[in-house]
Amino acid sequence: MVRKDGAEARKERIAKIASNTQAALYLNKNVGYISLKKTVAKHELETGLTHERIMEYLELLVDADQIEIDFEKDQIRRFSGV
Repeated sequence: MVRKDGAEARKERIAKIASNTQAALYLNKNVGYISLKKTVAKHELETGLTHERIMEYLELLVDADQIEIDFEKDQIRRFSGV
């Protein structure tokens, strides 16, 4: 029997946001970034989660060295490691 608890649901939401964000970055690899504001809005529409929760999940991706966020330029970029 598979247990569907809150932690599992959270894990799935984070994975979906990570996957969609990485896919968008790949599609825009020539530009090198995607819009933070537009990305958050798209995630809100897809998941129904609040702006704050989406930002929490994106910040987890930053902490995990998957993406970089530049709030001043409204950009999400792939993690460069620099």
